[in-house]
Amino acid sequence: MSEKSFFDILFYTDRDAQCREVFYGDPDTEKIYSLLFNNWIHEKRHITSVLPISLKDTEGSFIWDGDSFLFKKLSGPKGGFYYLLLKEDYQIDLYRQTLNHLTQGVQIYDRNGYAVFFNQTSRKISQIPSSLDVQGKHLLDLFALDEEVSTTMTALRTQAPVINRVDHFRTSAGISILSANTAYPLKRGKQIIGAAAFEQTRDIVGACKENMIATEQALNGFKNNVPATSFSGYSFENVIGHGKALQEAVSIAKKIAPQTNSVLLVGETGTGKEIFAQSIHRSSKRSQKKFVALNCAAIPDSLIESMLFGTQKGSFTGSENRPGFFEEAQGGTLFLDELNSMSLSMQSKILRALQENSFRRVGGQKDISMDVRIISSCNKDPFQCIADNQLRKDLFYRLSTVMIELPPLSMHMEDLEELIQYHLSATAYQYVHNVTALDNQVMDLFKSYSWPGNVRELFHILDYAQNLADGDTITLEHLPSYLLKEQKSIKKAPGVSDTPEASLDWENCSLQSLMDDYENKVILKALEHFGYNITQTAQALGLRRQSLQYRIHKYGIHI
Repeated sequence: MSEKSFFDILFYTDRDAQCREVFYGDPDTEKIYSLLFNNWIHEKRHITSVLPISLKDTEGSFIWDGDSFLFKKLSGPKGGFYYLLLKEDYQIDLYRQTLNHLTQGVQIYDRNGYAVFFNQTSRKISQIPSSLDVQGKHLLDLFALDEEVSTTMTALRTQAPVINRVDHFRTSAGISILSANTAYPLKRGKQIIGAAAFEQTRDIVGACKENMIATEQALNGFKNNVPATSFSGYSFENVIGHGKALQEAVSIAKKIAPQTNSVLLVGETGTGKEIFAQSIHRSSKRSQKKFVALNCAAIPDSLIESMLFGTQKGSFTGSENRPGFFEEAQGGTLFLDELNSMSLSMQSKILRALQENSFRRVGGQKDISMDVRIISSCNKDPFQCIADNQLRKDLFYRLSTVMIELPPLSMHMEDLEELIQYHLSATAYQYVHNVTALDNQVMDLFKSYSWPGNVRELFHILDYAQNLADGDTITLEHLPSYLLKEQKSIKKAPGVSDTPEASLDWENCSLQSLMDDYENKVILKALEHFGYNITQTAQALGLRRQSLQYRIHKYGIHI
């Protein structure tokens, strides 16, 4: 065993506790402390003015000048005392505590087979009392076994791992042990410096099995309670709802997914355009390649070109050789979200790339061929965008081989309750209270609300309410104030009475039927006022064009 001093610093004090001598365990420690400590000896400092300890303490630990020390007080000659100081490496303490948390036994030996450390599990297996310090004791002195069959000694001798060898032996106290052991030689470079042995008994193996089952259940439970999107992207399974309008869109998307044609998704903000785009990609022949998405509304036009086409080094200050989204999506799918937010000049560059099936990096001279399926989206009526000079007609026809209209939430309100239950269940793990229901007032409010933000707004409001809920039910007090104010501020339309008619059948009417009747009259009056112009009427009523068209269809209004 390599020799090591059992102290780093040793103070000798006289009977009056004045420092008389100091010794050092190694030259490095002497270099660090000798100048200061030698002065203290010269000044005959009192030990308590040198070290943060009490004269009553016989052992313990303290922090001095940022370092941690263990100390022990021993009687010395002439009524004096020795104070042995051992500098403690806190990292070693971290390792020691970590090893003590392992369920299997761990034994560490030096290259000659002398014990360096046993963790608590190992001491428990061999019933080694806490009072016995194993450090420095040889393995063969601790256990009655043959050196030739010892797992640890074999690993040291052969300098190779010994895996799952069953040992049946006795401790020095006569206790019989049966364990499956694995030992690994520890090396510094090519030189062996020790070995680490791992012990497992039947009890430990049984406990490990139970722990593995519990761990698997925890992982499965987490996966089942987290939306699939947290793991591998969206698929058609993530499209929630069975309403006719929504299912028509899903049906078309599933039919065209295996094809290679471009797809244009048309829907208001929050209707799930990216869910559809990813679902189409995952159901296509390109599903093993990348799906790359670019939100055209979120990126300044000055950056979109370099992001799409990439850059060539030296093309402008600070540029690098960097591939763009077209290259990243090679063989896969590129999703251009909110295409109508992109400038017409940028649209023309995309059109040219699609026509030529190739492009050049910004500043580059080399044509790069591409094999990319384009899925794009508009959050407005594309024909209106063309009329408003927001979308190039030629690009529209290039990208809309198949056009899928995604209905706003107001057009598939029959899916409202299913969407609510899905979101409450999918996000339950995030909140203190497991919210499972909405009270009747909240549900009535939700059913009468126009949902301008669509499903995204619905989920946002549910998240808000789940944070504030103090039980399993969402009530009005848990909703954001803007939603409550929206419902209270019903604007009167010109020429429409706000007084219930005297002839109403109060016994057989409901609040919903009254509100529907009132809304029908408002829309009729507004349409008449604007000469049945859908766009002007929708703007006046603060509705989106699609929402107004839905209501016209709902109430059977003929134009």
